[in-house]
Amino acid sequence: MKKNRCALCSSNKARRKCAKHGDTLICPQCCSESRDTVCSGCHYYKKARQYQSSKISKPKNRHFIAEINEEVEKSVDDALALVERGNILEAEHKLESLRTSYPTNHMVNYGIGVVHAFRGDNDKAIDYFTRATSVFPYLIEAHFNKAVAYKNKLDIKNAIKSFAEVIELGDPQNDMVRQASEFVAGFEEQVFKTHNVTLDRFFESQSEFETGFSFMEDGKWEKAIDRFKRAVRLNRAHPQSYGNMGLCYAQLGRKKDALDAFDKAIGLDPNYEPAIVNRAFVERLEEGEPLNQERFESVNYYKDYPFKKKSFIQETLNRIFK
Repeated sequence: MKKNRCALCSSNKARRKCAKHGDTLICPQCCSESRDTVCSGCHYYKKARQYQSSKISKPKNRHFIAEINEEVEKSVDDALALVERGNILEAEHKLESLRTSYPTNHMVNYGIGVVHAFRGDNDKAIDYFTRATSVFPYLIEAHFNKAVAYKNKLDIKNAIKSFAEVIELGDPQNDMVRQASEFVAGFEEQVFKTHNVTLDRFFESQSEFETGFSFMEDGKWEKAIDRFKRAVRLNRAHPQSYGNMGLCYAQLGRKKDALDAFDKAIGLDPNYEPAIVNRAFVERLEEGEPLNQERFESVNYYKDYPFKKKSFIQETLNRIFK
């Protein structure tokens, strides 16, 4: 008897009926990769969510030695009250004085992190919140505020990691735990909707992209291309990988491959300006003629341009004709 093949990949054995794909039979792997919130009534979706929840809620054994000093904690509370009243400079002086005598106290470092967070210095805030949790890992306030600082930096991967710490360590009824859970679930839903991949695959793809870019900065074009290809295998809806792949092909003098990669990036996002600009430059080359761009600047396009209502194309023109 001929085996039923998956309606999506056509290679694995079909074992599950999928309502999302018109009740066709698909394999477990495609079920996992295509699963999103549309599948909320599906038995397999529920099982997967239960499994993910069990992984998050499973407690870890964390060994630590934390200094318990009620007098210091009272002083930190007083300083944080000053911050809430807007007396940030006075609070900072109080906390820095405490840090001179108690440099490794988790509450002192947490308080200094709060001061930097109120000032909008997210990097310093993250540093001090990390110091606090390295001493006392169960300080969910520090994990939560670190997540918010990462979120303000638009570093969503690390924000998710810190929110996951809050969910793992805190009481489900705690307000910070509820907020953390809502953020993670909301982002996960958005990833499913826009990329049709799981959160793990999304971040794995991003990691491959970052490795590819590091190869690209070192002029290792073939290795960079390989990593960008891995990134899009994990997450097909990633115009940045195709755009950078195009630049690498152009450096190797492979004009046709470069233009194809740029076209794929623009096909995913017609407003992806880096691919539009770079395609215009490469279009003028002959096949076999390398782009010979000496240096690449790291650009987080979606963070640095549309989010800030800036135009990459206009900025490029300004540099050319200044």
